[in-house]
Amino acid sequence: MNEAGAAAESVDGTLAGELTARSRTSHTSSRRKRLWRAVGGVLAVAVLSTEVVLVAPHFEGALDALSHPRWGWLGIALLAEIFSMVYFARIQRRMLAAGGVRLSIRRAVAVTLAANAMSVTLPAGPVLSIAYTFRRMQSWGASTSVIAWVMVASGLLSTVGLTLIAVFGAGLVSGHLNLLVLAAEVSGLLAAGFLLRELVRHPDRLMPAAERLTRALNRLRHRPEMTGVARVHDAIAELLLIKPRARDWGLGLWFALLNWLLDLVCLIAACRAVGAHGPTIGVALVAYAAGMAASSLPLVPGGIGVVDGALLLALTRGGLSLSAATAGVLVYRLISLVFVAVVGWLFWLLLNQRDRRRGRRGSRSRGVVA
Repeated sequence: MNEAGAAAESVDGTLAGELTARSRTSHTSSRRKRLWRAVGGVLAVAVLSTEVVLVAPHFEGALDALSHPRWGWLGIALLAEIFSMVYFARIQRRMLAAGGVRLSIRRAVAVTLAANAMSVTLPAGPVLSIAYTFRRMQSWGASTSVIAWVMVASGLLSTVGLTLIAVFGAGLVSGHLNLLVLAAEVSGLLAAGFLLRELVRHPDRLMPAAERLTRALNRLRHRPEMTGVARVHDAIAELLLIKPRARDWGLGLWFALLNWLLDLVCLIAACRAVGAHGPTIGVALVAYAAGMAASSLPLVPGGIGVVDGALLLALTRGGLSLSAATAGVLVYRLISLVFVAVVGWLFWLLLNQRDRRRGRRGSRSRGVVA
């Protein structure tokens, strides 16, 4: 065998080894994903089964309450949930404006509802929802860096808003506000917000850490050390163009609070719609915060079973009977999950039809030009 043949054989052997290693890694990763899905499925079934056992004796009373709803309170619950989603869309719209992307409120609401529908109804919904929102924002002219900024900033503002609600509710339930705890919570959140603001104002400070992280990832993935470093530089350069003002942060936090509070109004109105005497504001705040915290566990789409269980536990501990709490939670979830998801999928269809019409018009115009 000549030297060229030996070299070719060596290269082939190396490539075969790399392909085998990648295949093994992929297989191991696939097995881990299947294992985690199985664990999540078992936990979800366990939660749902426990809830069925606990609630079954009281389900007849809940159905009786649902058969005679108070329509005025039901209308309030529907309106509150609609406006809650509008204000969620306004958070991202405000952060996009800080990044230099202007957007009509109608388009922002439509995409927000469509993305939410994907998130709460599809397997791996949150991931698909983020990808859908990412593509839409790109079509509006937002760069990858601006989109990342919008998602991080919106998430931080929502977290701050929910934490403030939880702390205030806990203070009302206990009979007094623990000012020390409240100050510590708010200080921590403000510090996180200040850090984010400083990083946005001076993203070049991220450059050394971002380069080290990129190189470390390249070594782990057996890639050339400088792969992707230029793209990191470009992304950080784009962040320098984002100049959020104090007004942007203030309005963003205000919209986040309204988003949560209107959803909370939906929960209270849903309980009143089935004749439940309560809950008190403090109990509702704590129950709501518990339910929303539980929704962050991605066991099943929409947090079915997990959110409901957390709400039922908190409401019954707050003084509601289990039958009344069950009826109220059912109405709340029918509005906040099912109704909003149906509306979201309708918007998804309308947006897709509009895209297809634009595509056809673009094809015809290109044909005429040709």
